[in-house]
Parts: sequence; C-alpha cells; structure tokens
Amino acid sequence: MALVTGAAGGIGLASARALAADGCRIALADLDPDGLEQAKAALADTGAVVETIVLNVADEASVKAGFATAEAVLGPVSILVLCAGIMGGGPGISSELADVTLEQWEQVNAVNARGTFLCMREFLRRRREMPVSDGRIITLSSAAGQLGGYRGDPAYVASKAAILGLTKIAARQCAEQGITVNCIAAGPVRTGMFERAMDPDAVPGLAARIPLGRVGSADDVAGAVRYLAGDAARWITGATLDVNGGYRMQ
Repeated sequence: MALVTGAAGGIGLASARALAADGCRIALADLDPDGLEQAKAALADTGAVVETIVLNVADEASVKAGFATAEAVLGPVSILVLCAGIMGGGPGISSELADVTLEQWEQVNAVNARGTFLCMREFLRRRREMPVSDGRIITLSSAAGQLGGYRGDPAYVASKAAILGLTKIAARQCAEQGITVNCIAAGPVRTGMFERAMDPDAVPGLAARIPLGRVGSADDVAGAVRYLAGDAARWITGATLDVNGGYRMQ
C-alpha cells in the first residue's frame, strides 16, 4: 500500500496516479478534505483501491492518527511518498533573508522539514512492529535546496536542504530493514504552488534557462516516483534523483 502526502493536487496527485497504475492501493493524505475527494474522483478510472486521509503533516497527533486510519483500512504502508510542501514567498513578498519573519520561517519549515520527519518516523515505527518486504520512502526536495536558490524564499530553501540530509541518514538506518530511502530534487514544476509563487511574466525567462526548454510538469516528477517505488530501483538508496530538465547538472 502506498501513502502519498500532499495528494490533493500537483506532484502528490500525479504520483498517486502513477502508483495506482502499477496496481498499488493508495491512501491519499492531505489537509484539504474537498481536494482529497476531487483527487479520489480523478483516480476512479485507474481501478485502484483509493482511500482519503485528512492529515496535517506538521502535527504529530494528526500524523499518528492518519497512519492508523490508513493502515486499518488498507493494510501496512510499504511505500511512503512525501509530497506535502509549501512555499512562503510569492509575488510582492521579499525573498531577502533579513526580511523573513519568524512566523514565515516556522510555518514553512513545519510543513516541509518537520512534516517529512514526522511521517518518516511514524512509518519506521510502524515497520519496526510490522515489517514489510521492499519498503520504500521517497522524499521531495528541490533544486533550490541544492543550489541555495537564486531568488527563492530562504525558509523554503533551508527546508528543502534539510530533506536532503534527512534522506541520507534515514537511508543508512533503514537499510538493515530492507527499506530504501531516496529523494527527488525537482526543478521548476508547474503546480498550484508554482503558479502562486511565480510572477507570470518571469516564467518565459525561467524556461529559457532550462536546457530542455520548458518548465516541468507534475507527471515528469511522478515518473521518477514510480521508478524509485518499483522493483527496478531495489538497489538504490540514499540517492538524490535530479528531475529538472537540466536546470542543475552535477
């Protein structure tokens, strides 16, 4: 069974669809109940067993309750895909570190960094009690966390950098249980968050700086999720897969 956070839209929903196409039972987890119902309806054509879980990744009690509900209905989570995330900046909002408020910093890191930690921890605690074969954890970082961001929100950049490090330590600690832990560092991807954060007039210039000539789609990232969740990636762990159209090359 796959539990996907941030599943009401964007990369989360696209990832859930990709896994459903491979026959996974899917727990769609998000803070938006209406969005979850729309997401479930959008997956109806896959024929997969799909349940919705209202879950706030930043809240410890909500994470525990959400996992308990999901597993009671669908069985043990074997694939955890952590797509929930927010960005504090946007048009008209300063990206200068000196101007970031503590409230903005805490809000972004609570969802992106703490939320990733809480969900990973709950998954691992449950797998300690009830192991699964070939478990998978897939985290979502960003090219912004790798590059430091050019015009990005400092809180967002820091939270995504934290996910890179957390993925590596988790991969080392989970290996003995046969659980792989990998990260996808996405480049600019057209999602609702992207549209809210970006000045529309800046998008053509951004696309021009991407060697493949376009901003990515949620499906581009979902393809990487599908690969890392599958059997072909069984000997890959602690890796960061760049899905960015060439925006960052190493």
